[in-house]
Amino acid sequence: MREIKKPQSRALALPAPMHYLPALRKTNQLVARGQRTWVLHKRLGVQLLALFIVVLVLGVGMINRNHLVNGATVVTESAASLFAYAGLAVSEVSLSGYGLTKEAALFEAIGLQGNISLVNFDAEAARQRIEALPSIKSATIRKIYPNSLNIELVEKTPIAVWRIDGVSFAIDAKGDKLVSLEQGGIDGLPLFIGDGAADDAASLIKALEPYELLQQDLLAVSRIGDRRWDLIYDTGLRIMLPEKDVDQALAKIVALDTEKQLLSRDIEILDFRLKDFIAVRPVDRAGTDQDEANTQ
Repeated sequence: MREIKKPQSRALALPAPMHYLPALRKTNQLVARGQRTWVLHKRLGVQLLALFIVVLVLGVGMINRNHLVNGATVVTESAASLFAYAGLAVSEVSLSGYGLTKEAALFEAIGLQGNISLVNFDAEAARQRIEALPSIKSATIRKIYPNSLNIELVEKTPIAVWRIDGVSFAIDAKGDKLVSLEQGGIDGLPLFIGDGAADDAASLIKALEPYELLQQDLLAVSRIGDRRWDLIYDTGLRIMLPEKDVDQALAKIVALDTEKQLLSRDIEILDFRLKDFIAVRPVDRAGTDQDEANTQ
């Protein structure tokens, strides 16, 4: 009899377990987490990157200053753009302490042209430009991160308004022009007119200080020949002062008014140019009456 052999059972080899799948899943999770972190903290990342670039440029520049100036400039400009993109661009400026100075002149001196970042803004250079303005005595600039500037100003004190050739200026005690005045005057400040009036305005203001009577209704002070003054009042009275001994002339005017009410009379001109002689020109009432009759 023929012996039939049973087929031998053959063990099938199963594929090895895929141990790499958990690792792949973990990698995907890390990528997704990194993406979420970048979305949430993108600005902070850009800030840190910009800071790293600046530090790198400064470090390399210290090693070799001569050969990397151009490259450092390019990288610094790139860093400035990154700072601005990161929300550090100057977008708010607080100004205080100014009244005479025009805002246009101040902002030009501050120098905020373009999208400049607060990190790259040169506060010292801006302060020097602001203090170079004629009306500014001092300026203090503070950076307030992330995007603000606080600027405190101290202006020079004007003592008078000087009008020359139809243009009015606020002037200080030295007679220097502080700023041109579009409105033509400043409340509470005397008006000086004529060539040379600004240079000697402070001395006449000081001479008038003891005499409140002479300051009342004073319309303007006119410089005559850059030698002497005329006081012009809104009543039409003109007081012609001498070239010298102005203080004595002012005291005499007040004394005469106390004694004879000189300033309350219908007088057009009081001439005190001569020391021992006073000329008086009364108001021409006859001419005034004739003009009124002609208009009726």
